[in-house]
Amino acid sequence: MSTRTTEAPYDPEKVHVLRHHDPEQLREGFRSMLKSLVRIRTKEVIAIKPNLCAPMPEHTGATTSLWMIEDTIAHIRKRRAKPIILEGPSHIRDFDEVVDVTGVRELAQRLDVELIDARKDGMPLRPLKHDTASRIYKIHMAALSADGIICLPKLKTHNRTKATLTLKGLMGFLSPADRHAFHRRGVEEDVVELYKRLRTRIRATFIDGSIAMEGHGPTRGRPVPMAVVVGGLDCVSVDSVAGMIMGFEPEEIHHIRQAHEAGLGNMQRDWVMHPEGIPLPVKAFERPRPDSGLRTQIITFPPLSRALRFVLTNARRRSNGG
Repeated sequence: MSTRTTEAPYDPEKVHVLRHHDPEQLREGFRSMLKSLVRIRTKEVIAIKPNLCAPMPEHTGATTSLWMIEDTIAHIRKRRAKPIILEGPSHIRDFDEVVDVTGVRELAQRLDVELIDARKDGMPLRPLKHDTASRIYKIHMAALSADGIICLPKLKTHNRTKATLTLKGLMGFLSPADRHAFHRRGVEEDVVELYKRLRTRIRATFIDGSIAMEGHGPTRGRPVPMAVVVGGLDCVSVDSVAGMIMGFEPEEIHHIRQAHEAGLGNMQRDWVMHPEGIPLPVKAFERPRPDSGLRTQIITFPPLSRALRFVLTNARRRSNGG
């Protein structure tokens, strides 16, 4: 993989890596990237898919920064289209608690944007024509009825898949039953199958690496200030470059390699640095502890999953004096 450096324009055929240690410059660069890469027509409905996996503020590196969500909303509205925020936290987390702690509820209310728990009201997403896979996943009807999707995932490690970026983050659209099944089957192949069915709906992806997470992600790792945003139109390419920034070879992350081999994207795409002349900011992230899957097999048992969600929610409320 080779690289070029340039300021503008943003070539839609490449992955763009924006890096600024000044938060305002990073934000301004993200707005420019949105304007250049994302095409939206008047009156379209665009679903914004952040990572809101747990009741953890953005400074932990676990959840998408509020400024990225806010700027994406503004970009959609400038095109006279309708934004919605659509995400489902972990199956053991309470939606109301997550959107309160992350600040997304306040943001949605202030900007008058619909905020939807994607784990409810699922509709079958059937295999594509000529698709040999027989699996049918339930996706929130808002994801299926929206004209397009903009993904805002996090740059972080994951204990089952090494990294959770755009492709893995699409699990946030699934019903709890489908999430349970994903984890019991091992996740990787299902992630590719889900992306195969959704990829034509995705307008672009922008990975939030302003504060990333290393170690035992997706929620128990350590925050890493990286001051980067990785964006583009090919989710496989963007995830591949983001994985390299974390110190992974693209082939190490199985679902990225499988998606590339299935012809769903190109993990060898060139990247472009912004501002011009700086190198790709590669850091060897601490890897997550190996996960045999046994814990996941246990906590995805539906009655136990519901019990864990109840216990975790009430424990946090007690610790907050609620």
